[in-house]
Amino acid sequence: MRGFSVLVGAALAAAALVVPAGRAASDDSATAYSRGVSRICAGALLFEQSHDLGTRAGALAVARDIRASTARRLARVTALSVPRELRRLNNRWVSSQRRLAASYARNWVRIYDAIEAAVTPAQNDALPSRLHRLVHAPDRLRLAAGRLALKLRVPDCTGGEALDITSTTR
Repeated sequence: MRGFSVLVGAALAAAALVVPAGRAASDDSATAYSRGVSRICAGALLFEQSHDLGTRAGALAVARDIRASTARRLARVTALSVPRELRRLNNRWVSSQRRLAASYARNWVRIYDAIEAAVTPAQNDALPSRLHRLVHAPDRLRLAAGRLALKLRVPDCTGGEALDITSTTR
């Protein structure tokens, strides 16, 4: 019986050593993944090329650049090895980054259109309110993407976080 107790004790001790080692390996791979994403996304710019900002064609070019620059970074991110326990969360984060870039791009053009369309005094008076709504339209998605990024310990990959548009006042 004493031999059985020793055997059970040894098995429990071995199990205690194995579980933390497995968890440590998982933590190491999550940390390595986070570092890899950070190398790709840290300091991301909303758009990378220079554009003529005074025309609708320029606004459309900026919108294309916003989508393309985010897509290039996310292609590099998705090429990284994602720890199994992070795959669902990572897929949600990547999807949120794509949707966020699309929202920034869409609203960039809408902002240009709103400014261009304001020709009467009444339209000019309504413009600040309209622009505020357009600038802040992505805020809910940005918040959701930020929560996912915090869980993964990765930065924003769209470049939109650097805008700090949420603190603007009228």
